[in-house]
Amino acid sequence: MVHGLFLTGGQRGALSLESILLFTTGSTSEPLLGFQLAPSIEFAECLSFLPIANTCVNRLTLPRPSAFATLPGEAILYELYDYAFSNTFFGIK
Repeated sequence: MVHGLFLTGGQRGALSLESILLFTTGSTSEPLLGFQLAPSIEFAECLSFLPIANTCVNRLTLPRPSAFATLPGEAILYELYDYAFSNTFFGIK
């Protein structure tokens, strides 16, 4: 099980739009002249419910349930999304 951004008392920690933008595009803010490729969201049937980012084309792929994989509970989805959006680095840091 992945460990999300949970604080004491079961409250979730803050996740910002900046961290989602960083996960999706590799940038913490919008460039002054805008993105060459506009960020987009795609909903795709996947076996894993972790969000996927394609930073080359600024695309965030969000999984949706299919005939082969049912949607997990809300708490598990929050953990998976928190885990993905808080890990926004490439390779070795």
